[in-house]
Amino acid sequence: MFKKIILLLTVISLPFFIQPASASSHAKSLKNLGTNEIMFAQSMAPHHQQAIEISKMALKNSASPKVKNLAKAIISAQSKEMAQLKYWLTATNSSMTMDHDMGMSGMLPESSMTTLKKLKGGKFDRAFLQSMIAHHEGALEMVSMLDGTKNGEAKKIAVDIRSGQSAEITLMKKLLAKSK
Repeated sequence: MFKKIILLLTVISLPFFIQPASASSHAKSLKNLGTNEIMFAQSMAPHHQQAIEISKMALKNSASPKVKNLAKAIISAQSKEMAQLKYWLTATNSSMTMDHDMGMSGMLPESSMTTLKKLKGGKFDRAFLQSMIAHHEGALEMVSMLDGTKNGEAKKIAVDIRSGQSAEITLMKKLLAKSK
């Protein structure tokens, strides 16, 4: 029980420690943003946006205080990261989207989003957890685009995404196992 409480507290507190870089640090860090970092930002920003949308559904439709707390943590962390990614794109005069579809891993199709919106209570919680686990796993695949980055800010966001979303996946799998 103690380990579960520590894990939950860790996941909930992550957004307070994950901070986007300050404006003063951007001038230096933007100098070496390359194609991979820009492509990552162009694909991860909408990926995060969908996770935020799904998490907002959880605040309305979930029956579980633990799921609602997780949703709040996801919204907080991914809103900050998304703002940082959009800043990279704006500051480098890059398009906010790619000219082509890279098939972002873990994204829910519109039909699944529609179905999820209609669910309530325990049925919603199970579908939310299953969907968000797949969504986070997709983000972990996508973050590999930053593996060779020389940009310090990109390295930090990669570490933050890997650690935060890995911890959330662990928690979601535990919550899902209890919901059956």
